[in-house]
Amino acid sequence: MRTLAILTLAITLFNCRIKPDILPNSSNQSSAIAFELIIPKTLMGHFYPERVLLVKLDKSKKNISELQIIETNFFSQRRYYVLNIEPGDYAFVGAHVHEKDVQTQKEANIYYILDRQNLEKSKFTVKPNQILILGKYVVDFNKTALELDPDMDNVGESIIGSFKTSLTAKIGAAIISTVLTGGADQTDTSGYAGFKEINQSTEMIEEIKKQTKLDLEETRWSPIPIQ
Repeated sequence: MRTLAILTLAITLFNCRIKPDILPNSSNQSSAIAFELIIPKTLMGHFYPERVLLVKLDKSKKNISELQIIETNFFSQRRYYVLNIEPGDYAFVGAHVHEKDVQTQKEANIYYILDRQNLEKSKFTVKPNQILILGKYVVDFNKTALELDPDMDNVGESIIGSFKTSLTAKIGAAIISTVLTGGADQTDTSGYAGFKEINQSTEMIEEIKKQTKLDLEETRWSPIPIQ
């Protein structure tokens, strides 16, 4: 009987969804985006970033580094949201992973900055009064070098001040386990990254739609069309 009660509690907690405390700005004009994004670990499993960063594109601006950077403001289970995102054109620009080793208690911040080619792949358009489902993304460091694209280098530097001199930039790949276990001097590291996978299949979009409805049910967001 005790085992059954514990199992029931575990299932209840697993299925419990935190609801957003951010309300729509307007009853018939507010928009949001929803997506999944993971980063593979060195050996197995994956990270869920602390936040995902985007830029709002502006044709009047010459450089990406001049654009407004926004970040996700709600997370539910596996899905990231930007609630009350303004209509317009956007692209992903980076992700921030925060990890803490349970044994050493050492903390690490790892910043994944998309290079220009991958930023271009991620472009999307938000319209008024919609919750836009983007799909699922898998991001990892790549071998894009610094100083080839000064504008994107400046984007990285605006997100993390040590971007141009970070550990990852020097060695070309992140050995996060080394950072966490004390084998590296820096606890903040960063580098250019790209998409290992973009899944925007009908099946994936429909699954995220289904989960998004559950995430937002009984909130002020539920009447807004999910697309």
